[in-house]
Amino acid sequence: MSENALEVFEVSNGSVRVFGGVYAANDGFFAEIHEQRDGSIRRVDKSDMLPSHEIAVAWMQSRPWFKHSAA
Repeated sequence: MSENALEVFEVSNGSVRVFGGVYAANDGFFAEIHEQRDGSIRRVDKSDMLPSHEIAVAWMQSRPWFKHSAA
């Protein structure tokens, strides 16, 4: 499994930064979304294992944090 994201998306509205990455794994791909607020970072969502990179990107872009942004 790769520790580095293949693709990264970020959205910021000033006080809150949301970012996510698509990662490769042995069984496919997965995506994680994190939120940074007041200096602390927490994971807010993670996909199941997905069959392709394109599906992982689509999953991330469909999440509420990225849906109405330019991510």
